[in-house]
Amino acid sequence: MKRRSFLKKAALTTAGSLSVPFILPSGRLFAATGERVVNHVVFVLFGGGIRNQESVDMQYLANQGLATEGNIMQNMLQGAAPSSNLVYQPWTPVLGTALSQQGTLFREVEYTSGPTGHYNGHTVAMTGNYTETGLNLNINPEFPTIFEYYRRHSDPAQSAINSWWISEGLGPYPSLNYSQHPSYGPAYGANYMRPASVFGAAGFNQLSNAVNYQPDDVARIHKIKAMLDQNFDLTGDALPGIQNTPEEREQIKAFYLELIDKISNGSLQVPTPGNDYNLLTGDLVALTGAWAILDEFQPELMVVNTTNLDICHSNFSQYVDFLHKADYGVGWLWNKIQNHPVLKDDTIMVCIPEHGRNLDFNNLSDQNGLRAYDHTGDVNSRRVFSLIVGPDDKVIQGQSLGSLGNPAAESIDIVPTIAHILGVHEHIPSYLLPGRILEEAFI
Repeated sequence: MKRRSFLKKAALTTAGSLSVPFILPSGRLFAATGERVVNHVVFVLFGGGIRNQESVDMQYLANQGLATEGNIMQNMLQGAAPSSNLVYQPWTPVLGTALSQQGTLFREVEYTSGPTGHYNGHTVAMTGNYTETGLNLNINPEFPTIFEYYRRHSDPAQSAINSWWISEGLGPYPSLNYSQHPSYGPAYGANYMRPASVFGAAGFNQLSNAVNYQPDDVARIHKIKAMLDQNFDLTGDALPGIQNTPEEREQIKAFYLELIDKISNGSLQVPTPGNDYNLLTGDLVALTGAWAILDEFQPELMVVNTTNLDICHSNFSQYVDFLHKADYGVGWLWNKIQNHPVLKDDTIMVCIPEHGRNLDFNNLSDQNGLRAYDHTGDVNSRRVFSLIVGPDDKVIQGQSLGSLGNPAAESIDIVPTIAHILGVHEHIPSYLLPGRILEEAFI
């Protein structure tokens, strides 16, 4: 029986229970992993909702009744910045060459089906399957995540320390590190960290400036200590989800403590001009944590999100500012990768928003009189873009695909594409991934 057929039948006949692993005649648990494109993937998932109008279309304030257009994402996209009516504080780009010129830009990507909600959008991007109904935010997704595909189908098998899920916010997001699928689940999930919970934005300022602690600060520190102890002093069998080996748990614990030391002495590098901790946003804190983990562990798979952009529901000016800063953070992250001895020339970065935002504004205005936008499922909220950036001998440089009314890809294509990059796509049961590999991005 072919392995693909076996897994399909097993999943259909034993739903709700763990299927027995399929052992090949050679004695290996899985067939040898296919050829990889590179050994490291960083997936930046823009949470909060981004309109194509303000991003790839570079319309800036044109939809607000003002004549000003321009590119507010100069690290990711090529184009001149707005020349007037600046409602954000511009930061000089980190990159001399925009990411769109260091890879392939899919200008028009369609989020085809299902609600355009934040958790739905994250689930679509990380499982490669559309969600047709509202989700129970207290449970893991139905379909396997990219972490599970990577860990289960890599040969040799990869431990959890090689895959990380980093989020800006908490809420339902931690449950996206693995699914409830009977053939996958927590045994194949990723390590999760919310940097703001370990060294929150306020903590950056308190610790780096050596502020004297008040009683409530001491209590907060004890809570952090308790969290670390609870997560790393347990035996593997006692953990309900992701299991690291004792050695890996010690590595992670030491890493956290070293990270806190760097904050306390002001040596932690952050994605702001002049390494100014006071300029950090929640999104930039998440990207700070992502880089710290990449630098320390060089994981083969990392997903990091941003969520500050959700302010667009009520404050368009702040949305523009957060979008500009998130772009800076992504450029900073890529620059760090390109200067790392292991990650340089062996990493592909994939970027995509979870979903877009409505074409028509709502009835709220901000301090500059600019109108706000929701994401209620109209056609415009299903318009997103994507970037696949990498070495020039692996990824086609400076290519732009798709246009309004002619999307070049779908949101569900990201997972099979990452699986292809890491050499595991051919071993994933085809019925689990309805999307396609974006082969046109690769040489």
